[in-house]
Amino acid sequence: MTTEPDDADRWVHVLVTETLADDAVTAVVARFDAAIAADVAALTVDRELRRDLHASNVAQARAMLGWIVSDSDEVTPPPAAHELARTVARRGLPLKVLMQIYRAGQTVLVRHVAEVAADRVQDPTLVPGIQIRLLERASRWISVSLEILTDTYAEQRERDLRGDVARRVETVQALVRGDSLDDGVAATRLGHPLRTTHLALVAWVDGPGSGTTDLDAPLRDALRTSPGHRVLTVSAGSGALWAWVSGDGVSADVTPDGVADGVRLAVGTVGTGPDGFRRSHLEALRAQSVAESAPGTAPVVAYADVEIAYLLAGRPDAVDAFVARELRGIDGADVASDRLRRTVAAYLRHDRSLDAAARRLGVHRNTVRYRVRRAEEELGRPIGGPGRLELELALAYRRVFPNPDYYST
Repeated sequence: MTTEPDDADRWVHVLVTETLADDAVTAVVARFDAAIAADVAALTVDRELRRDLHASNVAQARAMLGWIVSDSDEVTPPPAAHELARTVARRGLPLKVLMQIYRAGQTVLVRHVAEVAADRVQDPTLVPGIQIRLLERASRWISVSLEILTDTYAEQRERDLRGDVARRVETVQALVRGDSLDDGVAATRLGHPLRTTHLALVAWVDGPGSGTTDLDAPLRDALRTSPGHRVLTVSAGSGALWAWVSGDGVSADVTPDGVADGVRLAVGTVGTGPDGFRRSHLEALRAQSVAESAPGTAPVVAYADVEIAYLLAGRPDAVDAFVARELRGIDGADVASDRLRRTVAAYLRHDRSLDAAARRLGVHRNTVRYRVRRAEEELGRPIGGPGRLELELALAYRRVFPNPDYYST
């Protein structure tokens, strides 16, 4: 039995159109992300590069699928793909990393649609023809995209190498990695002091970024720096910025209370010298990871406020069991349970002072007394006796990572 080529073309159109549905695109992009991360080692340790990769994958999946079923021969990579190419270039990564990303993406896309074809198409003789057409169109998109994006990559590399940008970025990355560098040479390359105190910050926008130039000026304006403080900023991706405030007397007080709408800020703790420069930055990255994984966190997140939650979150299965055990009776997703937890936390933080806890919560001391007694009844044990450390740890974790049912009530 022979089949008309038009039948295969028709099925390609049907399958690709179905894949363009939101849920299906999400599934394909998840496979993109996982496959590319497995193939490209440089991505596993670079949060901002992974963010730009995901944004590019979403945009490219939609653009490529739409193009496959169109009559157009013109390939136009979306803006997010150009941003990814620029980020790869800014990191000083070789061009082959960009090629690896796209080859892995092509493999995932063709495999996904082929699986759908094998499942959906009842006539098995059509499946090879469908797969060939998909591979031909996908290969054409990938090849032309890479030609265009190679130019974008080269332009960014040339732009960086023209001035001091490349040396500054390479020096920052070497310091963050903990490479052995002469302090004086590194400070000269950065145009920034190192033998002083530092506070590191990470600023970013949720979703695809519009460029770090949109973050630099507002961040500098928001920081409460003195004339003796210096601010160093380095682009970390299309929508993220690494920053350090350095100088004698730098403290967490330089951190702004708020930032512009859509911008988020993670802050490390103060450190001294090159080691402090690095450690504060790593702490800011950890605070960022908490801010991105914990729902409802404030726009400005300090590592000092979420360190316990970050440490405990390393083993989700174990910490969930620990928190559920320690807070049994007051771990509900309801407002009343949340109020009891906040009261107990304030009571313990202020060494079981009713007056201090009441001032902290803005309520009457008798209200604190009532809530503490209620919590003790629910917990089945006195607050502040044996097991106080475990209770405080569980409360600190639950403050940052609410009961998952909280946002569905």
